This record gives sequence, structure tokens and C-alpha cells, in this order.
Amino acid sequence: MNDKTAGREDRRQYRTETGFKITECFMQYLTAVLAVALCVALAFYVSNGYYRIGEDKFIAYRNIMLTGSAALFAVLIPYAFFFLKEHRRFPISLTDGFVLAYLILSGISVVAGGFYKDALWGFPGWNMGLMSQAGFVLLYFFLSRFGKYYRIMLPVMCMTACAVYILGILNRLLIDPLGFYDGLTYYQETQFLSTLGQSSWYGSFLAVTLPVGIGSFLYADGAVWRVAGGCMMLSGFCTLVTQNSDSAYFALAGMIIVFFTVSSHSLKLMCRFMTMLTVLFASGKLMYFLMQLHPNPAFEPDFVTRLMWTSQVTWALLILCLAVTVLMNIMAFRGCRYPEALMGRLRLIVPVSAIVAAVGLVCVIILQEKGALPEAVSGKLMNIPYFNWGSQWGNSRGIIWSFSVKMFLEADTVHKLFGVGPDCFHSYVVARYSAQQDLYWGSMQLTNAHNEWMTSLINVGILGTIAYMGIYVTAIRRFFRKYRLNLLLVGITASCVSYMLYNFFCYQQVLCTPYVFMLMGTGEYILRQAVDETPPNG
Repeated sequence: MNDKTAGREDRRQYRTETGFKITECFMQYLTAVLAVALCVALAFYVSNGYYRIGEDKFIAYRNIMLTGSAALFAVLIPYAFFFLKEHRRFPISLTDGFVLAYLILSGISVVAGGFYKDALWGFPGWNMGLMSQAGFVLLYFFLSRFGKYYRIMLPVMCMTACAVYILGILNRLLIDPLGFYDGLTYYQETQFLSTLGQSSWYGSFLAVTLPVGIGSFLYADGAVWRVAGGCMMLSGFCTLVTQNSDSAYFALAGMIIVFFTVSSHSLKLMCRFMTMLTVLFASGKLMYFLMQLHPNPAFEPDFVTRLMWTSQVTWALLILCLAVTVLMNIMAFRGCRYPEALMGRLRLIVPVSAIVAAVGLVCVIILQEKGALPEAVSGKLMNIPYFNWGSQWGNSRGIIWSFSVKMFLEADTVHKLFGVGPDCFHSYVVARYSAQQDLYWGSMQLTNAHNEWMTSLINVGILGTIAYMGIYVTAIRRFFRKYRLNLLLVGITASCVSYMLYNFFCYQQVLCTPYVFMLMGTGEYILRQAVDETPPNG
């Protein structure tokens, strides 16, 4: 009798283990297919050139997510059954907790705002409503638990991104291999790029994907991966210095600080890092040369783009970076001792200097706006748009930010805490501030604050914004502290930092936010696997 009972128990245990392994395998394959499909479709799917291209991208995202999620949930139910019998608990990280809190608070914001229909899919063209937010959360959890094949997803992401960058470079040279510019005016041609459309959307895609390629160049051991990463890095830098987005340079600064902090620990990595900086400054000169050979008469480079192209400062930086790169490679070849103490101090000085520079920039703008600077200094700053605050500052962000702050401060307590609903910014403006909207923007519709974190305060409130920012802050902190487990975590960390800085001037949309959630899910999976594989006494 005891033998029979033991035999039944063994068979039951075998069926549980087999069912768990089979369903887990299906979940891993389906997650990989979903991620790869998104990377390809979001990069390339277009139905009618640039006409309604934002809607096209969202339709691709929506259809892939609905189909993929349905398939995944069909397998997830038996998987959860076997998992609970096998493990009996679901481990939750701090980042997981913030992701779940954000989803719950986004749902509460729908009720608090009362714009139920608008909140479901969001404002047409942006479509960042509750369903999209739920999709981002699902991408994170699917990849964080079943992202085994991230080594397939990440190369696909990088290859598609590189193709997008190359098309963007050609477009800036007025070379249009896909015929997307047919029938457009010169002005319209400067506003649209590659297969992504609007240039600020293109910039956000660049800010999230480029760090992955740079990370491959800096930290991959295999020559093939390093060459592939170098090609993506070069094309990314070349399109960045012709994309005409000031926000992209803030994102670039963030990712460079992350990469420097890690690379400064060894001479070999610093050689690669200095090579990266040399390529960056050389890209500006290369693209200026190509733009002279194949001019684009409608393209007017902004202040920072002109600096990267022709400034004596960037020429000096190029020469300096090249000289340091050569010197460091000579040191590495001769086996010289690496100045670890000096680099340790620089690891502190560089980020602190960046923070001080950012605070100083804000202070100068405030003093310039109040007329508190000496006349000689103020006169020179008048020629630089960034230092002159007003309604037109930052492509009208001055008036948009001022108006958004006013909206938030005048909101009642419920709306301050819980918001007006995902992507319901415009609905709230129309309901409460229609006269001001007509006065300031006329027939144009104000859909967000052109600052993701300010938009979040209005859409999901203080609590939702704390949860949303908590996702990024905890992910960045955890990935960066554990990057030695897998150097891919450095590229993912840099992508998160880059996204946060770029979207200080922009907004959630389908060409950047799904990518950053996929990357954060991948980073979480890498951490979870590292913990699972740690020996009990190790």
C-alpha cells in the first residue's frame, strides 16, 4: 500500500514537473516571437508613406499585443497551475512592485478622471491610454519571467534600428530610396525621417535603442558583436548629429556618463570608450562634409547641430579624444599601470559636474529672464535661444510647461493624487480650459505637456507618477549595481537613463515606450537568472 502511494506520488510529481517545463518552454518561445514581431513591425510597418504613420505604428503595436497576449495568456493559465504546485510562490522584486502599482493606479486614474471612453485607448494619434499602459506592463512581466531568448530579441532590435538610422541619414541628404518624400514640401521633408515619421518620435526611438548598440561595441568580447555594435554606433551618431533634436543631446550625455562610469574601471574598456567619443565627434564632421556634397536646402541646423558640425570646440575635442585614444592603446600594448586612483576620482567628478552644469544652466536662464545678469553677459546670451525663457522657449515648451503647471496646481485633491486618466490630458484641457486652449493654440490641440513626467502628474496624479518614476529609478539602480553579472545590463541602464532625459522634453509614444519596457524586462530576467543560478553557499 505504501509502495502504491509512493508510486502515485512520483507519477504526480513527474506530471507536474513535465507540465511545468512544457508550458514554460511555450511561454519563452511565444515571448520571443512577440518581442521580435514588435521590433520589426514598429520599425518598418507603414501602410501609406508618412500619411497617418503614427496611427499605423500604433495599429501594428495594438494588433501584435492583442494577438500575442491572447496566445500567452492561453498558456499562462496552465503554466501558473503547474508553477504553484512546483514552487508555491511568485517572487516579486522592488521594480516589479512599482510596475504593478503603476498599473493599478492607472486604472484608478480612469475612475478619478471620469473620461472613461477617452482613457481606454487614449487620444487619437498618441493612443497612450489604459490599454497601452497595460501592454507596457505585460511586456515587462513577460520578458522578466520568460525572456530566455533575449539574445535573439536584442540583435533583431539592433539590426532594425541600424536600418532605420541609415535611412534617416539618407533622408537628411535628400536621398529617398523608399519614395516616402514624393509629394511633400521641403519643409515637410525636414519634419519626417526614415520609416518612423515625425522627427521627435524618431529621436525618442534613437535615444532608447542606440545605447544597446554602443554597449555591444564597448563590452562584447566577440569580434563579430563588436563590429556590429560599432556599425550601429556609427550610424546612430551620424543620424543624431543631423536629426536636429536638442533633447537627443541630453539623452546622449546621460548614456555617456553611464558608459564612462563602467568603462573607467579598466584600461581596455577606456580604450573602447575613448574610441566611442572619437567616433561621436568625427560623425559631426563627416555628416557636415556629406551635407556639403549633397546639400539639403530646407534643412536649417540648430545651435547644437552647428556646434557638432563646424565649431572649433568640437574640432578640439575630436583631436583630444583621438590623441587620448592613441595614448591609451599604446599604454595597453606596453602593459602600463592603469591610474585607478585618478579614474576613481573622475567617476565621482563627471556625474557631479553634469548635475552642477544642469543646475547652473537653470539658474542662468532664471537670472537672464529676471534681467539680473550683467549687461555684457546678458547681451551675448540673447543670441542663444536656450538662455531666453519665454512662451516660445524650446519650441513653445515655455508656454506649454507654464500652462501645465497651472493646470496641476488648480486641480482638486482627487485629481492631484490620482490624475485625470491615462492620455486624458487633452480631454481635461477641453473640459476645464477650452477658452485658454483656443486663445493660446487656436485650432491646434494640446495633447500633453511635452514633458513625460509633467504629463504623468496630470494623467495619473502624484501617486501614479511616484510609481511610474519608481519603475525607472529602481531598475536603473538595481541593473547598475549588478552589471558585473552581465554587461548587457550597462546598455539597458544607459537606455533607461537616456529615455528619462529625452522624455523630459517629450512624451510617451509607441516608438519608444514599448522598447524601454522590453529592455527593463530583459534586465530583470538577467537579474532573476543570476539569482537562481547562484549556488546556495556562493
